[in-house]
Amino acid sequence: MMNSNLTITLVKAEDAATVLAFEQENRSHFEEWIASRGDEFYNLPEVRSSLEQAQYLANAKREYHYLAWVGGEVVGRLTLRGVEQDQYHKAFLGYRFSQRHGGHGYATAAVNAVVAQAFDEFKLNRIEAVVIIDNLPSQAIMRKCGFSEYGHSHASVHRNGLWMDMLHYEKLNTVRPA
Repeated sequence: MMNSNLTITLVKAEDAATVLAFEQENRSHFEEWIASRGDEFYNLPEVRSSLEQAQYLANAKREYHYLAWVGGEVVGRLTLRGVEQDQYHKAFLGYRFSQRHGGHGYATAAVNAVVAQAFDEFKLNRIEAVVIIDNLPSQAIMRKCGFSEYGHSHASVHRNGLWMDMLHYEKLNTVRPA
């Protein structure tokens, strides 16, 4: 998938060193919004193992893990989890983008590209996402990408010693799968 100078690819185990550098550079930024992965994650064998697991899940059509690239640099990661292609035709979207590359529209373009693939290629009908209530940039991405807020769960995630509320978003495929 491509959008101007942004390219979206499925992860590969050979991307491990690049992904590790991306995760290390952005660790404190990401931990503002999501739970820490712990120190044990930040080493090459662990990252390689996680990418191998992601490849396995993609081959099983259960999860899809993507990298967003600008040039040869990873600027973001996106995931479609809980992919259900029977009956429910849905998945849950997650993403995180480099702090240094914020404000360039990469997250919006990447989310739109992954959602388009989910609807067109995977024939999904619904994509859901959750955003911590104080993550205003992510809420803006959801709105720009055509997601609608459909719920508010209270004290639903424990982050940095506090229980935080989550906003729930959805986007429906306007061309329904058969």
